[in-house]
Amino acid sequence: MPDLKTEAPAIFRGMLRDIIACPDYTDVCQILGLVPAGPEVDEAEHQQSHVRIEEFLPVAEDALVHADVLAEVLFQLTHMGECDTEDSADGRLMFRFVSRTAVSTVISHLLQKGALEIGDEA
Repeated sequence: MPDLKTEAPAIFRGMLRDIIACPDYTDVCQILGLVPAGPEVDEAEHQQSHVRIEEFLPVAEDALVHADVLAEVLFQLTHMGECDTEDSADGRLMFRFVSRTAVSTVISHLLQKGALEIGDEA
C-alpha cells in the first residue's frame, strides 16, 4: 500500500493525467487548485501516462466490458427501479463514464506498479 502522505500527490497527478487530454492537463490542474510538478517531473509523468495507457490496451476490451456491467449494477443499486426514462439514459451514461474511467485508470496504475500482470491466454 502506498504511503499516502508522500505518494498520494504523485498518484493523484498520474491518475488525473491519465483521464485528461494532454493539452488540457495544466488548465485542469489550475482549476482544481493543484500546484503542478516542475517541468522535468511533469514531462516524466506525462511520458509515464502514455506508457500506462499503452500497457492497458491489451486488456482494454475485456476491462471496459466489465466496467459497463459494473456501471449497470451500480446504477440499478442506486436507483432501485425508481428512475424515469430520461433520467435513466443520462444516469446510465454517467455511471458508464465513471466506471470505465475508474477501471482503466486503476488497472493501468497496477500494471505499471507491477502489482498486476497480463498473462497469456490459455
